[in-house]
Amino acid sequence: MMIRWLFLSSIFALGLFGFDLKSLFTYTFDASKNYDTQKGKELYFHNKCHTCHGELGEKSSANFEALKDMSPADIKAALIGYDLEGGAMNRVTHSRKLSHSDMDTLIAYIKGEDFAVKLQAEDLLEKEPPQKTKHGIFIK
Repeated sequence: MMIRWLFLSSIFALGLFGFDLKSLFTYTFDASKNYDTQKGKELYFHNKCHTCHGELGEKSSANFEALKDMSPADIKAALIGYDLEGGAMNRVTHSRKLSHSDMDTLIAYIKGEDFAVKLQAEDLLEKEPPQKTKHGIFIK
């Protein structure tokens, strides 16, 4: 009981002071940073990512989804997961060499240099509720 109260009160306090609770549960990226996509490309090819994932992350297989179709947070989670848990073939040795900043730079190469700004804009936009007719039926 005491632990639950402490947990809930700490989340409330963090929210009260403007702390982004989403960052506790997902990877966040700095929208004010200019990511160097040329360096990302160099890292991508130097670490041989292209051999399995294609030149722009467009390849997929039964073992993995195409990087271009994954969210930036999922790509980063996969890279960190390979580092911590091990992964197929050489991904472990390649991802262990990467800092979090390098991972973000790789993601910028795959998703575009303004990916963090787009993510921030998506978070800020409120989605409109579905429109209803006067009878309460949703319109598609």
